[in-house]
Amino acid sequence: MTDPLTLPASLAPWAPALSALTGDVALALGPLVRRIDDLISGTEDGSTGEGQPDGYAGLAARGPIERLLPSQLLLMQELPDEFVRRAAGGELLYLAPATRSDAARGRVAVLVDTGPGQLGAARLVQLAALVVLHRRAASQGRSLVLGVLGEQPGTWRDGDLRAQLARWLVARSATEPDPSTVREWTEQLDAADQAWLLTGPHLASHLPNRNRVLVSYEQEWGVDGASTVRVVVGERHLDLPLPSGEVALRVLRGTGFRDAAVGVSAGAGPLRAPTFPSAAPYLIARGDGPTEVVSVRVPTGRPRRHQLPGPVLAASWFGRRLAVLTCVDETLRAVVIGKPLGRLQELAVPLATVGLSVGDVEAAANGTLSPLYFQGGDLLCEFGGDWHLLSTRDSHRLPSYATVAPGRQMDGPRVAWRNGAHIRVAGLSGEVAIPATAQVVLGAGTRTAWSLDGTTWRIHAAPGLVGDVTVPQETKVIGVVDIDGPQLVTLSSGGLIVRLVSPARTQTLTRWSGGVGQPALHPSEPWLAVPRPDGLIEVADLAANHVLRTVGSTA
Repeated sequence: MTDPLTLPASLAPWAPALSALTGDVALALGPLVRRIDDLISGTEDGSTGEGQPDGYAGLAARGPIERLLPSQLLLMQELPDEFVRRAAGGELLYLAPATRSDAARGRVAVLVDTGPGQLGAARLVQLAALVVLHRRAASQGRSLVLGVLGEQPGTWRDGDLRAQLARWLVARSATEPDPSTVREWTEQLDAADQAWLLTGPHLASHLPNRNRVLVSYEQEWGVDGASTVRVVVGERHLDLPLPSGEVALRVLRGTGFRDAAVGVSAGAGPLRAPTFPSAAPYLIARGDGPTEVVSVRVPTGRPRRHQLPGPVLAASWFGRRLAVLTCVDETLRAVVIGKPLGRLQELAVPLATVGLSVGDVEAAANGTLSPLYFQGGDLLCEFGGDWHLLSTRDSHRLPSYATVAPGRQMDGPRVAWRNGAHIRVAGLSGEVAIPATAQVVLGAGTRTAWSLDGTTWRIHAAPGLVGDVTVPQETKVIGVVDIDGPQLVTLSSGGLIVRLVSPARTQTLTRWSGGVGQPALHPSEPWLAVPRPDGLIEVADLAANHVLRTVGSTA
């Protein structure tokens, strides 16, 4: 049996619902709860009940002076400064009026959107809104039922709030819902029921009626992600600061709940298959199982775990957004965590279009994440050695593409393409003739390396030809780095030994060798991510020869 939850007086009206959370999480969520309650009360004309007055029913965080609790009046006499502080912060307590009516009381039916647009910060808003609506339902003598868009319409869940939160916590949908789905749900409600929808701007903009629709989306961002969220109800909106990243992560992973039955596995397993997918300072790795990825800003950000609705095939950072390509029902779909990016939320590409089977997806979801690039509103991704354009209009293979690398701009990847008997590289002089059958590795800027046989490599940079280098057979070239001039970063045939190779010398990087998987090189920084046997990932600065950051499940 858990100990009673101790909350400040300002959160007393919502204590029954907040008791599902741990104390620190309930306190951190408190400002969101109070402000959302203000927002909803303002649009509902401050009424918490219908019918004739019938005494009092519990406590409220607002009301006329005549309903102020006697204890608050005593506080005003004995500690006037504290009274003023609580009044300014909306922390005074009032008696909540009760009403009675002969009319039938329906339920408060809350329908939640769990599509890609409501991942991350919007889920915190949903949790706070569920706490608010649970308390309002109780004060009106109604029960609260929960519906999840993406499930069978009409499967409303009633009962204890903790059980409802347990279902909400794990609910994910790979696609954005549409108004017809909302209509299917609401058509099965009784006339006396009071329906609320918690969603984002995409669905809300297509609804014919936005009565009792709470819209939330990320508004401002800091170095560790979203810092402010906008919440809209009717014609009113508020910009609300989000709890700290640590608290938010605990809520989204289910470890911020007092009842173990509510939480889900934190997935705090080892990290694997690291990649630096873009020129941004972000590392992405696979986490616990094929549907989880972990992202972290290097060198100082907190790791963030992201559970996706299906196996993850590719991921990248575009600006301050994390875009993930996942497979659901034999269809490739894009999930964007952060600000919307074009029409990617509408992307739906059948596996057959890119020549993949379900078995191929299962195998790929246990390996290294495929590269993913944004170009002209569409995605570029590699499957089985072939590049594909993934679009909401026409997805197809790109047979002329040899390889792609991040560019200077989010929407401008650097492409090497086959043109007749040669390969042309964006940014490289047209006088450089690379045979069409060559292997090509792209670095930052104009740095390019190519080889016909995999052992003799020619390195090009801005001034022209740098020189030729030779590596042992079956050596893998990870990338090109600039440390006192362009050099190849290579991995031995056994997958253990990392070397720097230039025309002048070959240097074995013993300290950064011996990883349990292929290391990943940042496209524009001399950073190498090395997966270690203990499930950690070391990020090395090759220029300084020191550990820049060690990334684990939680730090």
